[in-house]
Order: sequence, then structure tokens, then C-alpha cells
Amino acid sequence: MPTPFEFSFVFRAPSTETVLRAYFDAEHLAAQDKVAELVERTVIEEHEDDATKTMTWSVRSTRSLPFFVKPFVEGGRLTFKEYQRWRKADDEVDMSVTPQIMGGRFQIAGKYKLTKIGEDQVQRIYAGTITAAMSLVSGKIERGILEEFTKGVPAMADCTQKWLSR
Repeated sequence: MPTPFEFSFVFRAPSTETVLRAYFDAEHLAAQDKVAELVERTVIEEHEDDATKTMTWSVRSTRSLPFFVKPFVEGGRLTFKEYQRWRKADDEVDMSVTPQIMGGRFQIAGKYKLTKIGEDQVQRIYAGTITAAMSLVSGKIERGILEEFTKGVPAMADCTQKWLSR
């Protein structure tokens, strides 16, 4: 059974669009990748029209993997496929992150929902699920990923706020 998560953050920004555009901005992504210890962000797909903006990237982690996982990962560094689709009319971004390990049996799927809640205040609610389709150990893996998220999401939100404030 997937493990749910939800994080809320209020950005100092003039509009929801300002924050949403940041999630697709190469400079902002480079700043976040540095915080998250990610490298080699490569655009796989990009499309924008009046209703949506969609991007898919391949991203590689610089973090070392546990020794028992390394044999399953080419080069000993994990690569992710990251997908985001901004539904402009809804001020929402559907997203997923799929580590390229174990045939795609791991996935983080979620949504950023942005709402203007005051003058220069935009609330982002990031909610979704973590899924590890592995018998007997899926719950432990999902809780481990959630623990990392709980540490990392505030740092990423802070990075976004600093980028918005520049």
C-alpha cells in the first residue's frame, strides 16, 4: 500500500504563476539540484500551450547508494526520470519521480496546488504518495523515502524562496 505525504509552505511571491514558472526555470532547477545533490539534468520532453506546460527530465544523483543497491544501478549513481505537468487554469502541477532502478517499481507521484492567500503570499500544498512495489520491504522503503522527504522538502522550499526573492 502506498505511503501518503503532504507538505505545506507559504512563499512570499506576487502570484501563483510566479512560483509555478520557477518549477520550469533552468536557473531555479540548477539551484535546487545543488541543494538536492543532483547533476546532469537533461530535458527529455518539453511542451507548452495555453492550457498546460509539460516537461520531463533525466537527472542523476551524486549521493552514494548503499552497498547492497549498487549492483542494480549502472555506475553506482541513481538516475531519476522526473515529470511535471502544469495545469495552468488550476494552478496545479502534477508530478512524478521514478528512480531508474528495479524496473520502475519505485515511484513518487504527487501534486503541487498553489493558492494566493494574501498580499505577496502563495501557499503551496505538496501532496502525493510514495510507492515501492517490493514484497515484504515496500513499507520500510517507503517510510525511508518519506523520512528523506521530511528533511529535504523544507530545504527545497527555502531554496525556491531565495530564488524568488533575488
